[in-house]
Amino acid sequence: MDGLDLGVDFLALEDDPRARARFIVAKEKGKRFLKIRRRYKKPDFARMILDLRNLGWSHEKIAVVLDVSGSSTVSSWATGTRPFYEHGDMFIELWKDQTHLERYPREGEWDYRYDIGQLDLL
Repeated sequence: MDGLDLGVDFLALEDDPRARARFIVAKEKGKRFLKIRRRYKKPDFARMILDLRNLGWSHEKIAVVLDVSGSSTVSSWATGTRPFYEHGDMFIELWKDQTHLERYPREGEWDYRYDIGQLDLL
């Protein structure tokens, strides 16, 4: 047996119009996903942490409320480390609750202004 044998006759798939149609549909879905992903901007956790700090929240208090290992974890989020999904989602909800804003800041969105945090100075 030379090469990889997956038990599928790939030549038969090339001749089958239904298989080709499924492949084309999957390829188009993949293209749409990549196009959406290019426009996606990550939440700006550093700005959100600064906003909460300006509202009187310390890194320790945030860590306790979110049930993360410690304030060093929150500090690392402020310097660019991404939190796990569960903690990031909880942090965004905490930020929304404390700032009373629905739209949270995204990385690279400097034109988006609100009255909390460092952007109030601009």
